[in-house]
Amino acid sequence: TSGYHSILFLSLSSVLLVREKPCPRSCRCDGKIVYCESNAFRDVPKNVSVGCQGLSLRYNSLVNLRAGQFASLSQLVWLYLDHNYINAVDKQAFQGVRRLKELILSSNKITHLENSTFHSIPNLRNLDLSYNKLQVLQPNQFQGLRKLLSLHIRSNSLKTVPMRVFQDCRNLEFLDLGYNRLRSLTRNAFAGLLKLTELHLEHNQFSKINFSHFPRLNNLRALYLQWNRIKSITQGITWTWTSLQKLDLSGNDLQVLDSSIFQCLPNLQTLNLDSNKLSNVSQEAISAWISLTTISLAGNIWECSPSLCPLVAWLRNFKGNKETTMICAGPKEVQGEKVIEAVDTHGICKMTPTPYQPISSTVSSPSKPGRFPLPTTFRVNEKITRNNAVVPSPTAASPLVPEQDFEHVSFHKIIAGSVALFLSVAMILLVIYVSWKHYPSSMKQLQQHSMVRKRRKKARETERTLSSPLQEYYVDYKPTNSETMDVLVNGTGPCTYTISGSRECEAPQQMGTLAFYRYEQPIVDYCQAHQTLHMNRGFEPPSQALEGLGARERCTVPSAGLLPSVPAAPLSDIRTLPQ
Repeated sequence: TSGYHSILFLSLSSVLLVREKPCPRSCRCDGKIVYCESNAFRDVPKNVSVGCQGLSLRYNSLVNLRAGQFASLSQLVWLYLDHNYINAVDKQAFQGVRRLKELILSSNKITHLENSTFHSIPNLRNLDLSYNKLQVLQPNQFQGLRKLLSLHIRSNSLKTVPMRVFQDCRNLEFLDLGYNRLRSLTRNAFAGLLKLTELHLEHNQFSKINFSHFPRLNNLRALYLQWNRIKSITQGITWTWTSLQKLDLSGNDLQVLDSSIFQCLPNLQTLNLDSNKLSNVSQEAISAWISLTTISLAGNIWECSPSLCPLVAWLRNFKGNKETTMICAGPKEVQGEKVIEAVDTHGICKMTPTPYQPISSTVSSPSKPGRFPLPTTFRVNEKITRNNAVVPSPTAASPLVPEQDFEHVSFHKIIAGSVALFLSVAMILLVIYVSWKHYPSSMKQLQQHSMVRKRRKKARETERTLSSPLQEYYVDYKPTNSETMDVLVNGTGPCTYTISGSRECEAPQQMGTLAFYRYEQPIVDYCQAHQTLHMNRGFEPPSQALEGLGARERCTVPSAGLLPSVPAAPLSDIRTLPQ
């Protein structure tokens, strides 16, 4: 008996060893999960374990899915085939993988799917067919997929949605048909989607939407219709869509909002209306926004006139999230300004077509609006205006309000002007500071250049004075700035002369005859200046009074310099010095 059990154990072990295959080459295995990604596989690896529950063949080179290609992998729970080159899928390609719950076929080149392609995988929860080239859905394309929760058909080339194509998808919660070429919807296109909570129809080619196509979507919470060509939205039949909480209509061509649309959406919390062609919103439509917590109204062509006052008043009292970049498109005088600022600056909402009702009637019967329905904010302003008016009559007070005659300057313009003025003053101060910093060196250079020019000019004047055409042997002088000197020289001894208030220097003289000199020269404040000496000279016989003089004699000379040698001359050349 023990031998029999041993043989049975060995046989079972061998069977298990056969079933458990090694991880395929170029793949990565994690238990029963096999990752064969980015390896240019053209087919399913042959040695994948039959017990594999998850297989990823992403980013490979698969082209065709053949019949029964995954039949040996009966335990598969999820299969990723995205980012390949698949262009053909056999209708029996998924035969044998009945347990499959997630199938990803996105980012391929699939153009056509047979009617029964997914009939063999009824347990599917998530199916992704996005980013392919599908042009049409077969009427029974999703038949039998009662457990499907999420369906992605985004970015294909679909032009229509067949009637009741999703009828068997009773548990579907998410449906994405965005980025296709849908132009219209049939009345029963979404029949059977009782549990659908999110529907994407953005970036299609719808020109109008009829809410009567969605009456059975009782659990839908978010509807995305942005970036189509929608010009009008109608209801068709009267019904209340209590489940819808988010509606995105941005990027369309809406010009008017039908109040009946919002009256059937009492629980709407998020509304996106940006980038449309709205110029105003009626009081009736605004009154239906009773549950909004988020609104976006930017990018429209708002006409900043009294017709916009109901919306402005509602925005002032709105406490939720809102887009504040609403710009006036007209009239011309307020074009480009923010709506709220333009209304405040130009007093647009203070001007009304008819006078207000008296205060007593307004308080006693607030539920009776006039011809132009006004929010509560305007009535508060009305009371303040009447209390401050000079004329007691409420009807005559409105045209006499002085604030309407003044053109107010918006706050942002005041800020911009102040900043510009500050920058101008700062620039002027900067120029002055830079000039002041560089002033000392500049002035020093100018002073040096000026001194050099003065010295050169003085030198030229001195030269002209000294080299004047006085080539005779006497010079004219003025008594105020001249002195007379007698010099007696014997032999070749040097003559020393003295200048009053100046330096002393020696002027060597060589004369063979006793000479008598009388001369004049302008005062110069420096020595060693060689100048031409013009003089009158005459010979006199030696006298007794001069015998005591030595070879060197001191004399006063008005300028310091070296006297040139004066050669002897005959008596005939002597000229008498004028007295």
